[in-house]
Amino acid sequence: MGVLRIIVKILSWICYILIGIYALICAPMIFGLKPEVVTTGSMIPAYNIGTIIYYKKVDQAEIKVGDAISYKMGNGEIVTHRVVEIENGNYITRGDANNVNDSSPVAYSDVEGKVVGPVIPALGFGVAFINTHIFVIFIVVGILLAEFLLSNIKRDKISVSEKGQEQGEEKQA
Repeated sequence: MGVLRIIVKILSWICYILIGIYALICAPMIFGLKPEVVTTGSMIPAYNIGTIIYYKKVDQAEIKVGDAISYKMGNGEIVTHRVVEIENGNYITRGDANNVNDSSPVAYSDVEGKVVGPVIPALGFGVAFINTHIFVIFIVVGILLAEFLLSNIKRDKISVSEKGQEQGEEKQA
């Protein structure tokens, strides 16, 4: 039984650490920033694969040449590239690692936001893992929560029975 307790404690600490990291990643959302994990190398060296970047919706006038913007493509995928030119109110974009501009200009209506705020290198790999294994993580958290609740119930029963024994000993004396 001792080994099982040690495993549960280790899993508990891992879950607490993951929850803390996830909370830190989500904290900027309070200020209207949305996180995005960089999944391709098109923005290297500015943003490596696995980096978490944050973007925020801004007015069209705030987007300038040189800004990195996150925008929705026709298939709903969000891409982050740098504005290299503004032409007729549309943005000509290019990944920092690419030699040619993107094939289609980006309309302001497709812009999700301008990249601002903190950049967290490499942590995106963990977020991607959590997002793709969310079901397993919910099961582990559920088991840990059940273990926590059951251990508290057992402790409460033990303390109640110990109090009962103490009171019984006091009556005999």
